[in-house]
Amino acid sequence: MSLTPEHALRLEEFPDFVQEVRGHRPFPWQTAYLHEVADRGIWPDLDIPTGLGKTSIIDIWAFLLAWQHASGTRTVPLRLFFVVDRRLVVDQAHDSARTLQHALDTALPDTVIARVARALREIAGSGTALESVRMRGGVDWASRWLRSPAQPAVITSTVDQYGSRLLFRGYHTSPRMRPIDAALCGMDALLAVDEAHISLPLLVTATDCAAYQATATQPDFRERAVKVLSLSATASTGPNRPRHSITDGDRTHPVAGRRLAAQRRLTLLDASTGAKDTAEAFACAAESAVDTLLPIVERPVLGVIANTIRAARATYRLLSPRDDVDVVLLTGRSRTLDRERLLASPLVTELLTGVNAERFRPLVVVATQTVEVGIDISFAGLITENAALAALIQRLGRLDRTGDLHLAPALVIRASTQSDQSSIPVYGEAAEHVWNWLTDQAPARPATDLDTTTLAQALPDGLLVNPRTLPGLLADVDATLLNVAPPRIPVVHRTLLDSWTRTSPTPVPDQDPAPFLHGLDTTPEDVQVLWRADLQEVDGRPDFDQWMVRMRQIPPHPAETVAIPAAQLRRFLTRTPGADDTSDLESAPLTHEPAPGPKKQQPRMSPVLSFDEVQGEWVPVTEAESIRPGSTVVLPSSYGGHDAYGWAGTRGLPTCDLGDFPPAATAPTRIHAPLLTLLVGGDEHLTEALTKTITRAVGLLHAGEQEEAVIVHNLLDTLLGHLNRHPDGAYADLARDRLSHLRTVGQWTVDPTGRTERRGRIVLDPDEPARLLLIPPHLPVGQREQGAGVGDESADASSLTRPVPLSQHSLAVADRTAAFAADLDLPTHLIDTLRTAGHAHDCGKAHSRFQCMLCAGDRLLAESLDEPRAKSGMDPADHAARRRAARLAQWHPEMRHEALSALAVTAWLDTQPGHAHGTDDELLIHLVAAHHGHARPLLPPVTDPSPQAVTCTMPDHQQITVKSADMGTDWSGPDRFHALNRRYGPWGLALLEAALRLADMACSEEGT
Repeated sequence: MSLTPEHALRLEEFPDFVQEVRGHRPFPWQTAYLHEVADRGIWPDLDIPTGLGKTSIIDIWAFLLAWQHASGTRTVPLRLFFVVDRRLVVDQAHDSARTLQHALDTALPDTVIARVARALREIAGSGTALESVRMRGGVDWASRWLRSPAQPAVITSTVDQYGSRLLFRGYHTSPRMRPIDAALCGMDALLAVDEAHISLPLLVTATDCAAYQATATQPDFRERAVKVLSLSATASTGPNRPRHSITDGDRTHPVAGRRLAAQRRLTLLDASTGAKDTAEAFACAAESAVDTLLPIVERPVLGVIANTIRAARATYRLLSPRDDVDVVLLTGRSRTLDRERLLASPLVTELLTGVNAERFRPLVVVATQTVEVGIDISFAGLITENAALAALIQRLGRLDRTGDLHLAPALVIRASTQSDQSSIPVYGEAAEHVWNWLTDQAPARPATDLDTTTLAQALPDGLLVNPRTLPGLLADVDATLLNVAPPRIPVVHRTLLDSWTRTSPTPVPDQDPAPFLHGLDTTPEDVQVLWRADLQEVDGRPDFDQWMVRMRQIPPHPAETVAIPAAQLRRFLTRTPGADDTSDLESAPLTHEPAPGPKKQQPRMSPVLSFDEVQGEWVPVTEAESIRPGSTVVLPSSYGGHDAYGWAGTRGLPTCDLGDFPPAATAPTRIHAPLLTLLVGGDEHLTEALTKTITRAVGLLHAGEQEEAVIVHNLLDTLLGHLNRHPDGAYADLARDRLSHLRTVGQWTVDPTGRTERRGRIVLDPDEPARLLLIPPHLPVGQREQGAGVGDESADASSLTRPVPLSQHSLAVADRTAAFAADLDLPTHLIDTLRTAGHAHDCGKAHSRFQCMLCAGDRLLAESLDEPRAKSGMDPADHAARRRAARLAQWHPEMRHEALSALAVTAWLDTQPGHAHGTDDELLIHLVAAHHGHARPLLPPVTDPSPQAVTCTMPDHQQITVKSADMGTDWSGPDRFHALNRRYGPWGLALLEAALRLADMACSEEGT
């Protein structure tokens, strides 16, 4: 479908579109870039100074996608990935996309934006014009970040998050979800990398991937490969890449011109002499610099930017006790929930909306690289640690961004030197070269015994650095020495790519994607860390079995995790002495951990759990070398290490457990005294009182003599009474709000399948009399319910939603899959193939013992059903009931229903049914076998220990009987998988799988 002529867009309307969305006209370079992309069909790299609106690529992409829709032929990608290499406290690109999304959703009739919204909705095939999401990790269906492969979307991400998913090895995700993530990242995608000079390996790798996808023998899948765009003047995937720069119109523009000529004056302070601790040296010099700038800045807001989190925290500790300034700390390595609460605090809210020029106390913002990109703030004075040139330019871009000040002073502090005896954290020799270059332009003053009055008088004569003067300052200078040297980038070979596409089973050994994302000379990727308060010790020893059960009950969600370098987590857990020089950059020069001598005993490590992606299970970790980059690690809350500002890197107060607060409205809640006490900041007396209350309620529930709802209501009333006496805890409001919401539920039950749209579920802990889970009622049928733990990992995990008949679910998935395929503009024969696969995907669930498992192990109930079920209605968090159901049904945990479905489809195709005429038979079999992420290229080699004949109903209602003894490894699978990868390309095949699997997930969550 395309827009009618009266609704079609014209390129000349782009300025009006920007005016309606942003409230201002675009800069000349932005309009020129739009026309260049439209005319040439390519996306040139951007060579645009900081502060001139590179995030406008979002508006340009969205307008071009809608504009091209009228032509009936789409080449503009459906998804825009905006990638940065830093851990951000504020994500300006995401906020910009959210603003655009809201404008599209609320567009008034007869506006340009209304016509853009209409076009995007037609492309999506839904009522949503644009999605704005942050890429996230997770192991279940609830963790996916897009619901439709045809949905126009802006996705903000880091290098590791995007790059690992592109290469079929998504960090912190389930191996079963990797093909979906790879499809969305590698097809119909535009990759825009901000400040790409330190993300060049990702650009090169993505370009290699696009070249391989372009070799697909199916023509429709060649041009859909990811397109690559650098948003940096100093990074490109090749010398012949076209670039787009500012124009004379920008230089004379009344707004852009001022920004290009901002009066930023640099003065140098040397605090490295005699410094024993670089963080403390920077902090002391920064405090003196603050005293220097406060009397002279034209607006009451200063920025202090350090190279490491440790230096930033040291500076914050010095400044925060002062009563003449307000101080806020911003670092990027923080849990999402903590970050959101920090951003909602009064000081940060004022910073982001505009600092009051008349405020009584100046605001001092202490930060790391997290403010170099992604945040629209403007300091009146800047204090920065010496760094590589690109980092300094980014930091200066946060100083007088509008160019309105007569003087915008910046103090650059050197706190360490590069030599055989010492090194500069994060930036190394590049920072040393920058310092030498700067001192050739202006003198450096010693930071010790600093006369702030004399220094303040010299600031107006500092070195003028802005986009107009910088080219002259760099003339006759080898600028490559002033930045961190680009790493060596390995080549993506076809054999390696073929290995990565094999996600199930994963090859052994398996190539780590990190060198292809950051180069061969950079630090490995992070680990995701979370904290849980119910991982406790028994007699001084960890009860790993109990820990693993509790993590399976409440899987981690992205908002409770923080990314930490693996080496620093090892240091933290072993209490190894040495500085934690963690920064907010994703990639940095490689630093080697000191290896213990041959006779030196390995340091003892505090025990933790790590998620084993191959086994799909949590496993104990007691040795430091087992903390592997890319993994997910859970720590007991008592270890500490994270506070309201983010990762601290030191042991201290316990860290709050945020596992019960994912975005899902129906998330389970743990009623457990240690957890509740920590949330409200209580003490051991509160823990004791809560434990008695919970134990009494659990005893009454076991006795069964009172109505469950009465017991739960009394329990919640008593708990709220205790918590209300502790209103000042860090998360007291979250705890009270959650318990108050649960109190509104009128009916409760302990029945494993008793949860309904009106009745909540109580899950008792068989090993802990003072702990239970409360799960709210289902959402009404048709509303999307994302339950933690519903996924592809175990035999029953995909069936843990509301009870649905198999025939109803099969038809719903067939229709939704075909709709997705049509929205993707796929050829007719592929739409038919996908529809047929959707209809047949679950036919293997007709196995009588699988049906018994879906009926909670009740064989009589299963036999009495009018037709087979597709979903059980059991709760993912009730692992005891699920294990009991599988045991009673005698269903082996590794047996896969999709193996039976694939057998049935193969037998059905042998009858040459007219219903399947024109479909790709190989693709049809593969889609059915792989619809839970297996069969890439092999299904689990598990046969039925008690074989039986299974009769499956096919899409044409033909009855096909297969033997469950034949399920297991399909040795034709590898050849079929290889052929399909060549036919559709690696990411094209994954996209076809994603269309079916996302449709299956959507229908399951809606109860259809």
